[in-house]
Amino acid sequence: MSERSKFWLSHLSAIEAEGITTKAYAEREGLSPQALYQWRKRLVADGRRSRAKLGGFVPIQIEPSMTPRAGCTVVIDAQLRLEFATLPGVDWLAALSAALSERGR
Repeated sequence: MSERSKFWLSHLSAIEAEGITTKAYAEREGLSPQALYQWRKRLVADGRRSRAKLGGFVPIQIEPSMTPRAGCTVVIDAQLRLEFATLPGVDWLAALSAALSERGR
């Protein structure tokens, strides 16, 4: 994935994570809403093609930790759970998902 694609993907991931509108996010970040919509369309289409080639989507579950400390657990599958003191950034989670997809996990 190109640096330019990663840049836009990080913004699109932030929009989803924050649960705000694309327009509101664009205004706050000084970005063009049209550019965000175009990149979403492009990256979703590219992602569908990539997943089709790789055999499917790799789901990642994020569960809150059951301990009193703030944290989270990323469940990859029955054999792999990653525990964090704080939720990793969207860029890191996107990179993890891409890496797992490439490995066919």
